[in-house]
Amino acid sequence: MESNHFLSRGESVRVNFNIQSGSLILESLHGLKIFHVESNAWKEFIINTPVQAPLPYEGLVRIQALEAGKSKATLIHVNTDGDEIDRIEVNVDVCRVSIRNDSDRDGDIDLIDTGNDSWVWGNNQRGAIALVNNDLEINEHDPSGSYYSEWSKLIVEDTLLDEFPQDVFLTLATTEGAASRFTVYAKSSNGDYERILGVDPSGENETLIYSPPLSTKGQDLYLEAHEYPSANFEGLITLEILLVKGQNVISSDSVVYRVAPWIMTPNTLPPVRVFTCRIVSGENTNEKFLESLTEALDNINVPLTIIEPQDHLGDRWIQDEIEFGYVQGATHVLPVVMDSPRDRGLDGFPEKELLGEDFGHFQVGGSAPNSLDSFGNLEVSPPVSVNGRNYPFGRIVFGGKKYGDYSDSNRQMMPQLRKFLYSQKVQSPFEVYTDWLTVGHVDEIVCFVPAVNDIGFQVLVASPGRAKAILERLSLNGYGSVTMFEGMKRGEPGSPESAEITVDELLNDGVFWQNNDNYQNIMDTNISIIKRELGVDDVHVVQIPVLFHPTGANRTAAYFPDMVNHLVINNVSIVPKPHGPIIDGECIFEKAFKDAVPERDVVFIEDWYSYHEMLGEVHCGTNIQRKPFNNKTWWSYKPDGGYDI
Repeated sequence: MESNHFLSRGESVRVNFNIQSGSLILESLHGLKIFHVESNAWKEFIINTPVQAPLPYEGLVRIQALEAGKSKATLIHVNTDGDEIDRIEVNVDVCRVSIRNDSDRDGDIDLIDTGNDSWVWGNNQRGAIALVNNDLEINEHDPSGSYYSEWSKLIVEDTLLDEFPQDVFLTLATTEGAASRFTVYAKSSNGDYERILGVDPSGENETLIYSPPLSTKGQDLYLEAHEYPSANFEGLITLEILLVKGQNVISSDSVVYRVAPWIMTPNTLPPVRVFTCRIVSGENTNEKFLESLTEALDNINVPLTIIEPQDHLGDRWIQDEIEFGYVQGATHVLPVVMDSPRDRGLDGFPEKELLGEDFGHFQVGGSAPNSLDSFGNLEVSPPVSVNGRNYPFGRIVFGGKKYGDYSDSNRQMMPQLRKFLYSQKVQSPFEVYTDWLTVGHVDEIVCFVPAVNDIGFQVLVASPGRAKAILERLSLNGYGSVTMFEGMKRGEPGSPESAEITVDELLNDGVFWQNNDNYQNIMDTNISIIKRELGVDDVHVVQIPVLFHPTGANRTAAYFPDMVNHLVINNVSIVPKPHGPIIDGECIFEKAFKDAVPERDVVFIEDWYSYHEMLGEVHCGTNIQRKPFNNKTWWSYKPDGGYDI
């Protein structure tokens, strides 16, 4: 007699050989184990060792498949004299159900890619990576190899069977919630790549949570991620391959991916290129600014991209529109720019001029944006260590409302943007108080510069107290009659007033100094937050003279060009010219800045009318793409809130 079965590797099946007399002998065996019941426990048949009939439970026998392919065993029923009565041929088709990805993160899938259903933070750990595909490539499999593909390969292994029974098939599956975040493609017979699972990027067809039947001979598939980690998405994608018989799943295997986070680049990283806008209309043109900026960048061989009027539509605040960063996978790093939800004149620039092959772009939004959703309000520190916890990619810092202030007039970063930043995990954000400023951006009061010290950087902070001390010293030394802001004007373009004022005249303005004392108290609180969250000491915090004057709505802006708000490139600082009091042929505020950072090469450029009078400075009017971290992978360090599976 014959007993035919279809199993997956490791699976068992029970059958009954209800023999009432004689013995059952296992004659031969390949790729299987066969068990019978003895004393209410499973006991393995041993070749050529008789088992007395009748077998318990109507001859119950268990057959276990050990290896994929065609397996068989032969059992002989003999009488008490040892004569053969019957021969039982057990034929088993054993299917291998296996799917693999690049779990060791080396850019290839091979035999050492084990633990495919795990994701563990740490160097030399397991867990595959997927990149959000938000650059612009017509063909992800360009035969010329001129650009990288963001598709992540996965392999459905050969089942080692040529075909399945009619009611058995393999399918790739996911959950309905996860399917909207990725797409899986397979190569068709005509060479095109067709969607077999997940969302249709065009939006024309329904999302698939099960694939069509997969080949029994195995095939290569490609995962395309569409969404970064977010408040509702940990960033983990799980795919299951199912062996289905009728309506039942009889075997399965799974793989896990983590979507790579978006990473910001701090001021300590080398530059790639600087961006600024050419402003040619109105009274606040920036011709002098561009001349000085171009000269400064030429001297240090840093490329400058000037955005022309047709591409910025009068919007000069390139820092507020975009934030440069990158994502990192096992095979390559992709620069990716985040587009602010502010959507003003520069809104179309990143899509038109930056998005392209191997350059990604995305936008986060959802609420009505306010000034704090612009990216002058988004900075990142260099790498730090805080109370024994390392932040090898630095920490994001942004500005918000005063703690405990729930008034209708306060402003804060929109929830969608805030949640996105926290969800990336690897640059664990924190918040300082900036809503007291008219514009409200963190770059008005904080700047990180490289330094030769124990932490590799300094924190420059706006300090009304430092400015006051400088002016008081001038007055005591007999320079109270020296004029500040000589020749400069402020106010509405149609009716500007002279900005000139002597040192003593300003020192005698009691209301002005009462306000600036309050602003210094605010900065003292912010400095305490920065020291706590970055693990820095007073020696790392540099006070830069900045004064503020009211602008309405109980908020304030820089009284003279804010030197904290400047462009940092390696050991060079390109700083707005403050037009302070001139003593012995030198601006005392410029001298104070240079004395505060003596290791740095400082270049002062004119921005009074083109940016300062419009509530911004050099940093606001420029932006910089930087190189990613070198020889450092985000998955090698478990971040705050990171967990293993």
